[in-house]
Amino acid sequence: MTALKIDITIDNTPVTQDELAKVQEWRIKHVLQEMKTLGADIALSAIDINLLPYAEAKQLLLDTKAKYADLADMKALYKAPLAASDTFWKQVAANSNGNQDLQEGQVIMHVEGLAMPQLQKVMGSELESDFAAIINPEHFYSVGNTITGQHIIETFGCFGEPTEMTLYPETGDFKPTTPDPTYPIQMGGYVALTSDDDTLGYGWRAYHQIRPTATGFDAILAAYLPSGTPTEIINGHKWHLAVEFSEMVKYAATH
Repeated sequence: MTALKIDITIDNTPVTQDELAKVQEWRIKHVLQEMKTLGADIALSAIDINLLPYAEAKQLLLDTKAKYADLADMKALYKAPLAASDTFWKQVAANSNGNQDLQEGQVIMHVEGLAMPQLQKVMGSELESDFAAIINPEHFYSVGNTITGQHIIETFGCFGEPTEMTLYPETGDFKPTTPDPTYPIQMGGYVALTSDDDTLGYGWRAYHQIRPTATGFDAILAAYLPSGTPTEIINGHKWHLAVEFSEMVKYAATH
């Protein structure tokens, strides 16, 4: 059997799993510090959090999020940041051109040692908060699946505050890009704010293209955000996607 191998490319530059682990460590400690500031039950001081080794910091974040697994509890803890984020994205939408001129954040992934059905089994299951937290430190809440939709709280692009939203699978013909004909599997969806189910002109899109290979698969992972979105979010979300799908592949390979 082929050993598990994950190759990531961002902006034509190879990115190692060690580099992605370092990004995770930075974001894990950022989230821990913010949760503590907001009043989360974390016994360690801010200084002690910064001194934690990566593995211990990751486990502390998972344990802390588990204490606020109920949606009402997470929303109460993040009440002010969620409100600020909701306002921020509505302003972005007001300054954007609907689903036109979308900004693309793309990641190229090559995987060996994991068959597509193994990944599809994970992606098609109920993607609950505990799993969401494992695959990305800036996932705070998740209920649902990629088939019927997900109610989620996450931070876009390692930037700003978490956003509460609903991710719906694509049911229409709209595609934010011209598909690559060599990638037969395509997964698309759009995001709406849960505050009023506002689709923001369908200006938030996910569009992933996958090609099975003899030893695994190739993927073009991409998020498309409204034209008025700060560039920092577009660039940051490439790293968010790289972390999320790398960790998802590792999880699928061991479950």
